[in-house]
Amino acid sequence: MDFSKHLKSEIDYSGLSYKELSQKSGVAERALYTYVATKNPSMPPADVAYKIARALGVSVEYLVTGGTEKTPQIPAETRFVAETFNTLSENDKKSVI
Repeated sequence: MDFSKHLKSEIDYSGLSYKELSQKSGVAERALYTYVATKNPSMPPADVAYKIARALGVSVEYLVTGGTEKTPQIPAETRFVAETFNTLSENDKKSVI
C-alpha cells in the first residue's frame, strides 16, 4: 500500500465525507480527491499530510508507511472509546455527554 491507499482506507474507516474531512483539516476537498486518485495520485506536502493525519487521528508516519501503530500519541483505549461513541445515535451521544 502507499499513501493514497492508506489515506483512502482511513477516510473510509473514519466515516467522514471528503467535505467533512476538508472542513476538519483545512485542506481543500478537491485536493483530498487528488491524494486518493486511483490513477496518478499526488503526494501532499508534509504540512498538508500533517493536517490530514491530525484530522483523522492518525500519524503521518502511518499514512506514509502503513505501519501497525496508527496513533502513537493516543492510547488505544481512548481511540476505542471515541470510535464506539461515534457509532451511537444522536440521542445516545447526548445522553453520554
